[in-house]
Amino acid sequence: MMSVYILVNDILVRTETLSAAAMWVDLLEPTAEEEEALETMLGIDVPTREEMQEIEASSRMYREGDALFLTAPVLTASDTPRPHNTPVTFILTRACTVTVRYATPQPFVTFVARATRTRGLCTTADSVLTGVLETVIDRLADVLERIANELDSVSHDIFGSPGINGHPGDQQPADFNATLRKIGRNGDLNSKARDSLLGINRIVAFLSTEMTRKDSRGRIKVMTRDVRSLSEHAAFLSGKINFLLDATLGMINIEQNNTIKIFSIVAVMALPPTLIASLYGMNFEFMPELSWDYGYAFAWMLMILSALVPYLWIRRKGWL
Repeated sequence: MMSVYILVNDILVRTETLSAAAMWVDLLEPTAEEEEALETMLGIDVPTREEMQEIEASSRMYREGDALFLTAPVLTASDTPRPHNTPVTFILTRACTVTVRYATPQPFVTFVARATRTRGLCTTADSVLTGVLETVIDRLADVLERIANELDSVSHDIFGSPGINGHPGDQQPADFNATLRKIGRNGDLNSKARDSLLGINRIVAFLSTEMTRKDSRGRIKVMTRDVRSLSEHAAFLSGKINFLLDATLGMINIEQNNTIKIFSIVAVMALPPTLIASLYGMNFEFMPELSWDYGYAFAWMLMILSALVPYLWIRRKGWL
């Protein structure tokens, strides 16, 4: 599908006709006919989907004549359980910006809504490109902010805090299975956001040496600072994710050790009564206790005391 936008009274207006007046051409899963028509009008070679997925920097950013070709992974479906990065190619000519994509990242929806109702937002091809990139960066900032908030919630779930009355028992026990899943989802999302920031950073660095318009260069500098700060924040979140993952696994080990400790204590307490019961179960002919009137009660008292003494000793040591 090809969407063509022209400038009318300083506002981008969508039209169905491809013409020389086009300031922005957005190709979504373009057909061969659409690619051919655009290539004929602009005199460029639109990269294929396979070429867009190349990871070499020389394949992602290059100049052909007066046109700049820039490709970067853009985070898509970040609000769903399956976020992913989709390659998007930006082609900048003297009079037109072309975007080629095979998915619909949220920044494109946001930018179209803004550019078609805000006067003076996009008056040149350069401003269209920088506007889209700024929207992508803003979206990544929102994603990283959401990750940070969820990690704070995970941290509280892992380490907890005393209840209203100051007793740790007032809080609900943590569900570490759910916690691990939440950490994993945020780790995956953060890694994809970092990958997208890396691609955008390469584009911004390339544009800083290629763009000549003063206003565009100023916006590029701002984007450079924003991408650098977001990359540092994503690296910090990555470290926090690793810390929370280690902490969760440590808490799981502690819970398992506590369970094993309880079973060990129960086994120690049950050992002396078992020994006493075994002694009186041997059925030898001469056992003086067998003739006692209170022999049965005596055996029960021995077993209870033999279990109680280890229990009190363990409690005094603080092992339980």
